[in-house]
Amino acid sequence: MQNGDFIKINYIGRIKETKEIFDLTDEAVAKKEKIELQNVIYGPVTVIIGEKMILPALEDEIKAMKANETKKIELDAANAFGPRDSRLIKVFSESEFVKNDMNPIPGLTVNVNGLRGKVLSSSGGRVQVDFNHPLAGKNLSYDMTCIGSVENEDEKIKSLMQYYAGAKPDQTQASVKGSEAIITLAPKNAIPSEIRERAAKEIIKWIKVDSVKFEEVYKKEAE
Repeated sequence: MQNGDFIKINYIGRIKETKEIFDLTDEAVAKKEKIELQNVIYGPVTVIIGEKMILPALEDEIKAMKANETKKIELDAANAFGPRDSRLIKVFSESEFVKNDMNPIPGLTVNVNGLRGKVLSSSGGRVQVDFNHPLAGKNLSYDMTCIGSVENEDEKIKSLMQYYAGAKPDQTQASVKGSEAIITLAPKNAIPSEIRERAAKEIIKWIKVDSVKFEEVYKKEAE
């Protein structure tokens, strides 16, 4: 494999010590383990080698894999999301949250000045927020399957739409006509214009087309 290759993978990511699953692509396993992940599209995902879509250490392992190969990959915290940093635990006045109609209870995920964090404690008018990555300081274990490379341009476009715009593959049609990529979305895949623009730039970069056109199709409902 080399930089720029589109590689389709399946995986289950666990915290090594506790075996807790924090991410996976297999919906059957998620249902069996009663795991509920928000905003997750299940099914194999496609990554571009060299594009930093996944952890660098994980990408290095995948680059050495063959099609249809499955292996267990273990990453220590330093090669995963790094160690926890006490400097990323900040204290704020409770009034800052109250004026924004927020009740800063412990465990709540909040956005402060564009940074995402988790409330650790709230007492005495002071709120402690942890801005470390949720997996910082954790050793990770992946059950990784390299399905193989993606060569079809339509499939590459759909994978880019899934990664950058969260568009479900089964609700997206894609084709290349001349120097233009045409993407047809189901109404359920409504995507803000700024995200469409970002996805379009990546499609132009990797598919080597000059333009991207988005279409939405509304069909008559069955009576």
